[in-house]
Amino acid sequence: MTPYIDIYADESRLKEERYMLIGGLWVPALAEPALRQDIAQLRTSYRMTAELKWKKVSRAKLSAYQDLVDLFVKHCDAAFHCIVIDVTLLDYKIFSRGDDELGFYKFYFQLISRKLAPGYRYLVFTDARRNRRAYRLDVLKICTNRWWAKQQGIPDAAPVRAVEARNSKDEDLIQMADVLLGAVGCAWNRHAESRAKLDLIGHIEQRLGGVSLSQGTPRSAPKFNIWQWRPSAASLALQQRKRPGS
Repeated sequence: MTPYIDIYADESRLKEERYMLIGGLWVPALAEPALRQDIAQLRTSYRMTAELKWKKVSRAKLSAYQDLVDLFVKHCDAAFHCIVIDVTLLDYKIFSRGDDELGFYKFYFQLISRKLAPGYRYLVFTDARRNRRAYRLDVLKICTNRWWAKQQGIPDAAPVRAVEARNSKDEDLIQMADVLLGAVGCAWNRHAESRAKLDLIGHIEQRLGGVSLSQGTPRSAPKFNIWQWRPSAASLALQQRKRPGS
């Protein structure tokens, strides 16, 4: 039987920030029940029934969020991958026909497609968001599978079996992704966040063995991967040529 990996994805810092992020958890389906059970026990221990979010990290709740990070580290099969985009290098008018929503999902495609592996099937669950085009997730699935089939030279290859939106309020694994992604976003955008949030960033870095959340990691990093996207030289040249006055 072909093993499944479930991807629980979220986005962060979409407005008025230099760095936009898309990322999430990659969890083998067989390992997922144990992770969910541990999160449920954490909730019971701290009497936390509300949504777990980076924005809610505070001094009073810091221990709970540190334990949440520890659960991520404890479950060796769970991995975190994200793409960091410098929005000052983007021009949606040129590369996405002026459609910033299309451009946003192109980065979703970049992240997911580059993190597929032979011999697996994938279910992708994104945090629900209001799209102007209802077909965005279907197109994301189709484009990702077509890219993979071309890369592998297998016409019928379709590793991504579904891409579905889920309400983060009802999905603990999207909430865990939100916390990790929020920490990376804070580190890259260098905001003067609360002391508790800065302490949580330090805790994550320490638990990951000294990984810096404010820098990219090798793309091969298996547990915690931060991919800093950069446009190609050809893309930058095209953008320069099409700017008014060029």
